[in-house]
Amino acid sequence: MKSMFSRKLSDAAEVRRVEILYEHMPTTAVATLVGIFLCFVVLFGTIGLEIQKAWTAYMLSVFAMRVWIWYIFGKADRQAAGIRRWEWLFAAGAFLTSAGWGALFGPLYPPEHHHNAQVFILLLVVVVAFIGSFFLAVSNIAFWLFSIPVLAPAGLHYILGVANPVQWLILSAVCCMAVLLLIQRSLHRSAIDDLERSTEAESLLAEQQAIFESSPMGIAVIDNKQVIKCNARLGDMLGRRIQELTTASLQAHFVNAEEASQFLADRASAFDKGRLAQGMYRLHRADGTQFWAEFSGRQMAGSHARSVWMIADVTLRVANERRAHPREQEPTTR
Repeated sequence: MKSMFSRKLSDAAEVRRVEILYEHMPTTAVATLVGIFLCFVVLFGTIGLEIQKAWTAYMLSVFAMRVWIWYIFGKADRQAAGIRRWEWLFAAGAFLTSAGWGALFGPLYPPEHHHNAQVFILLLVVVVAFIGSFFLAVSNIAFWLFSIPVLAPAGLHYILGVANPVQWLILSAVCCMAVLLLIQRSLHRSAIDDLERSTEAESLLAEQQAIFESSPMGIAVIDNKQVIKCNARLGDMLGRRIQELTTASLQAHFVNAEEASQFLADRASAFDKGRLAQGMYRLHRADGTQFWAEFSGRQMAGSHARSVWMIADVTLRVANERRAHPREQEPTTR
């Protein structure tokens, strides 16, 4: 039962969950202003002007406060240790707003001879409640603090305020609350599941990026004959910037066209057999000097043209092997 209402998330996921809550603020702000305007127009002349002006001033004041909180949140350093306070602050603003909407079934409720205005108020409250269940789905705190003040006055009005309440009104109120709760729980679970998956993916991507950038070996993603991504270590090995490596043809980094062709042939042969491609080839740096590089690459899943390669400078190893075996013929490629 506990998992139905709450779920323990990682620190990164908790921060992101509250950020999503605040990201909906511009949309809810526009909807709030539209609702305030429509209420003022529809209720004008049906209730006391002083009450209507006081309600409008209250709603606009709460609106301004929530916009200010949203602005401060955008500037804040969001850390997991204090993110709950931001959620409660948002929920408090939602509660004050919902109290204003709930007042529509209190002192602002139109007299009986303004039936159309009464229908408008009912529809507005229902729409506001359902909008809240959507935009506040990621936060149980904000959802309950918003939904109860909105719907409770309406429910009490139809259950207790009517002289002879008919059963269908009571049943309709109960069903409305049940549907609203089911929608919120469904959206909440879906949002939390998506949030967990996206957070895990972002964390994994960050780890892979850290490995990619800090590797002592050069790493390159090659699409057919073009380097489309590489790390800084490969740029250091070749004495070039990353932008130069990704804009030049792959063959341009080999000492001659024959060795480039040999690399392509060895790669195709290994990949056709589903094996790891390995070999040593001579490359040249931007200053014209040459060095031996050992390539080790594997074809990327789901792509026939793309492959990932680890590249190491083995010039010193080759030189040591030559000194150890001076009579052996010097290899060209392997």
